[in-house]
Amino acid sequence: MIARSFKEYVQGPVQIGMGIGIISLLARWVTGTTILSSPESMVKYGVFGGISYAFAGAFALFMFSFIGKKVRQDFSDGLTMGDYLKTKLHPLGYWIFIILLILTSFHILYIQSMAASTLFQFLFDFPLYIELFIFTLFCVLFAGFGGLKMIHRLAGFQVITMFAAAILIPLYFFVKEGVQPVYDGIRLYHPYMLVIDHYDLWSFLFSGLLVGFGQFFFDLASWHRLFMIEVKKVPLTFSLSGLIWSIFPLSFSCLFIIVIFTGGFTDIHSILVGLANKITTPFFFILFVLCAFNAITSTFGACLHSLASFIVQNVLEPFHRKQNDHQKIRIAYLLCIIIAAIVYFLTLLNSKSIVELLFYSGNVYSALLIPILVIVFSKGKVPNYIPISIILSIILSYIIQQYVSEFQSIWFSALISLIIICTCTVYRFIFSKERTA
Repeated sequence: MIARSFKEYVQGPVQIGMGIGIISLLARWVTGTTILSSPESMVKYGVFGGISYAFAGAFALFMFSFIGKKVRQDFSDGLTMGDYLKTKLHPLGYWIFIILLILTSFHILYIQSMAASTLFQFLFDFPLYIELFIFTLFCVLFAGFGGLKMIHRLAGFQVITMFAAAILIPLYFFVKEGVQPVYDGIRLYHPYMLVIDHYDLWSFLFSGLLVGFGQFFFDLASWHRLFMIEVKKVPLTFSLSGLIWSIFPLSFSCLFIIVIFTGGFTDIHSILVGLANKITTPFFFILFVLCAFNAITSTFGACLHSLASFIVQNVLEPFHRKQNDHQKIRIAYLLCIIIAAIVYFLTLLNSKSIVELLFYSGNVYSALLIPILVIVFSKGKVPNYIPISIILSIILSYIIQQYVSEFQSIWFSALISLIIICTCTVYRFIFSKERTA
């Protein structure tokens, strides 16, 4: 399906309302990491770790509604996040953000590809390179070549299957096993999972909020959807999306509780194997496979499409202003193939746990949080020290990480950027006062 213009390829033919906006946001944010990292959080930090994961993500999406409302009031006609940043930043700061956006988008795609490899190894008995190739090819075809129109056409089916799996499968197991036996099994085999007064849990929650805010506030696909939604419906759309999204990590945590209440486990892979043994009904197994596949492909496809559109609109367009819409669309197609190929080979070459990947990049996202807020709520263009503070805080936080815990380095990353911005702002204010005196 060929778009008639580059704007239609990026944003679709018309602005969308609250219903389609919520579906589109859920298709972006109910991800492979939602399926895997919420249970993995539960395994590491107990039952309340899964609850904390759900709360952090939902609250971050809710808070983005205030950011989105302010952005749309100030700038209503953008295609990408880069269009907005161009109005708020000087050239140096703008290109710093461009590089950071590209790197973080690659990181998101890599995480989703890692989630796909984990789930496909569990679900299918094929070589990983074949499974990943089919997954990547499908995402390139429906999102990269189909554009936003095709993404929205599939989003409804994807969200419906994810909802059905998140509600029906845990409900089926709890009706079958009963609530009391599950609770007694957790108390017998994993009593530590019911403890809330644990330092690491609170560290995980506060760090998760910082990382979650940074991810949501700095996500290309979310900003694309922000500019597509009608202005009056932006706050309610994002708020309701956050509330609905919280159902998914809680549901998947409950699903994995059903697996571990009868005995021990070693890691997330052993839990997945136990889940396969539990799901003996073909209908529920097919439903879980569809849920997992749709969660990963919808997110990967949305991020792939957003990154390709962003590069064409904000990286290449300033150097090739004479390109027509059809040339831009063909370049976007080519970029989707190149980006997907890079992520494909990176996934085959490396492997980490999902939570490790999320929090290893936590210093970056927490460093982005304060500067993004300053940019959005400032009038006019912001000084270059705002984006430069991000680079400095990332570098310093990774140096500090050698001497403190991983969670503490995330806190330091946000704190350093705040200190740099406050110090430079005060210095700039005093210097300007002296010049006018």
